[in-house]
Amino acid sequence: MSLPRTVLVAALILAAAYAGILGWRALQRPESRLETVACWFAKPESRTAQCYRFTAPESRGTASNRSTRFPVVILRSPSTPLGEPPVLHLMGGPGQPAGIETDGQIKSWIQFLDEAQWARDRDHLVVDVRGVGGLADPTLRCPVLSDVGWMLSLDALKARPGAQEAEVRRQVEGCRAGFVTAGIDLAAYDTATTASDLIELRRALGLPSWSIYAISYGTRLALELMRRDPRGVHAAVLDSLSPPDVPTIVNLLPNLQHALDLLYADCAVQPRCAAAYPDLARDMATAVERLRAAPVTLALKQPDGPKVLTVTLTDARYLQIVEYMLVSGDWVPFLPGVINDAAKGGTALLSHIAGKLVFDAYWQTDANALLLSTLCREEVPYNTDAALKQAMDAHPLLRGMEPDTLLRLSCTAWPVGKAPPAFRRAVTSDVPVLLINGAYDTRTPPAFAERAAAHLTYAYRIVLRNRGHSPSSASPCAKAAIDAFLDAPANPAPPACLGQQKPPRFMTRGGPADRIERL
Repeated sequence: MSLPRTVLVAALILAAAYAGILGWRALQRPESRLETVACWFAKPESRTAQCYRFTAPESRGTASNRSTRFPVVILRSPSTPLGEPPVLHLMGGPGQPAGIETDGQIKSWIQFLDEAQWARDRDHLVVDVRGVGGLADPTLRCPVLSDVGWMLSLDALKARPGAQEAEVRRQVEGCRAGFVTAGIDLAAYDTATTASDLIELRRALGLPSWSIYAISYGTRLALELMRRDPRGVHAAVLDSLSPPDVPTIVNLLPNLQHALDLLYADCAVQPRCAAAYPDLARDMATAVERLRAAPVTLALKQPDGPKVLTVTLTDARYLQIVEYMLVSGDWVPFLPGVINDAAKGGTALLSHIAGKLVFDAYWQTDANALLLSTLCREEVPYNTDAALKQAMDAHPLLRGMEPDTLLRLSCTAWPVGKAPPAFRRAVTSDVPVLLINGAYDTRTPPAFAERAAAHLTYAYRIVLRNRGHSPSSASPCAKAAIDAFLDAPANPAPPACLGQQKPPRFMTRGGPADRIERL
């Protein structure tokens, strides 16, 4: 039995149409969308909170139909002037959570915003960007890579050629496999893609522009927003600038030497410090050489906790401690005494500080898998082994430190491609920018900001003489400078305190151990 011709033609047309619909659905890509949600924390007393969930395509420009979601919080002030752009806060890391998950964290935000004059009368927008924090989906975290015991166990493997590298690869590959099995595109968690999310978020919120307050890695994300969405950025406060055109890993040893030279010079002009430590540079060399020749064992107790870890104090770990003290800023006044004590073979001060370093710096819940996706794509490929060797050869006293060894090893097992050269170009912009640095910062030193400022038409720089990394939140002078800048970004009036800065006041008497323990 045969079908009538008209019926057959109709059937073919319907079949073709149905196939077209299926094909169109298969080609559909997820779109960005903003949803208003109930806030997951207690209502703040001094501000109005609005909460959102932002959904974005995980991999723009690919066949993927996966999405990524992250939380957005706006904290509105009742005294915000009409037309004043809100301030977008960008965290460091990459992978540092904003701290918006719990009542206590929100209270800390409210306290910070209400205490700083520049923040008090403005609205603030706080986000955990894609891959970061417990409210994001997915959250990119490898627990073992933040385990202090595992990281310290790597020291014991150094004596066996290739053993340390094999163990790092084993753990990193195991973590990566879980994300790949879940269908997550790890190469989609980088600065450029996050910038696309934020541009779309600004538009979805109906904001003509926002101001930006960014710290450390967040400044690199801010610069990318200034490059790609200049009309959307009213002004930017960039604390501890990390420009995309500067290879940060190969610069660490030169930066550390510069900070040490500053320490020696500051000590030499303070009579009490100069009398107590007349040759601080020689003390530093003696301590490094002593530990290079004969490492010592330290028992480190977790501050306010039960854990005790045994650590071999090599010259490399000693240099890490010194760098940590410089970066922190708060520890700098104690550093001459620590260096002098180490030169004499003392370990009491080093034990306490090493405990703070190990447990504070690594015992965290940050998105370390996102850190790998970002830095293995954007930073490590642009810091060549040849350039790193050259830096180490130029600084023989510091060569044992081998900057960011764990990161570089991890990247060998975390293939995410290489960021295009265009991303690594200096950002040129007419957006008004306030650049803040601590003089003792080894990770993002003032020289980085000076280099970036050459490409920024309206760049204003301040250097906090006695501070380290990300100093703006703890410095009254920095807060005054931010207030003046945001009030008049194109022509800010510098606060008087900038001309009244002094170097750190170094501790010299009776051993600073008791005062260190209170930090």
